[in-house]
Amino acid sequence: MLFSKRIVLLTVLALAIATWGCAPCNDYKELLSARDVTIVDLQAQIAEREATIAEGQQLASELREQIGQVEAEKAVLVEQLGEIVTVTIPDEVLFASGQTMILETMIPTLEALRDAINEYPEWDIYVEGYTDDQKIWPDFQEVWPTNWELGASRAASVTRYMTNWLEMDATRFAVVSYGPFHPVGDNETVEGREQNRFVRIVLHKPETLWARNR
Repeated sequence: MLFSKRIVLLTVLALAIATWGCAPCNDYKELLSARDVTIVDLQAQIAEREATIAEGQQLASELREQIGQVEAEKAVLVEQLGEIVTVTIPDEVLFASGQTMILETMIPTLEALRDAINEYPEWDIYVEGYTDDQKIWPDFQEVWPTNWELGASRAASVTRYMTNWLEMDATRFAVVSYGPFHPVGDNETVEGREQNRFVRIVLHKPETLWARNR
């Protein structure tokens, strides 16, 4: 008798679900659907990131090839950090001491960079200036009160040359100064201070700068 009642109850429940639906079941289906959308979105993001990394590898390779044909290539460092490609140029090969004007000996290197970068018009360009922590000489403090201004001036000088003289698209560029606050060497030594004075060109897709690993 009890078994028969259970059969009846289950039959009624099944008919109710078929007639009116099952709220918990519908909620579960919605959760599964949302999960599927999330998975598809993540897969698209991963595929896009992998494509950008592959393109960055190709860009870095072409930069090395172009720079390898000029005299200053041993002083210039090309690196890839995930979706970011960087070109680091020491100050001593870019500028005369205490100056921000591009040395003529560096022009072939900048031309080589232009030739490679112009093949990747979707990549933006940040030009960053770095300095040591030594105070600006009094004779120059009117022009550059601090190393912030010196770093910005040197980064702007490179940008100005590449956009004005090498006719690169200025809308792709941004100028950044880190001054003395991201040292790579020991500012207590002459060698360390030399290492801390450089300009870095950072190449990235507009949506991927956040991925840079400092």
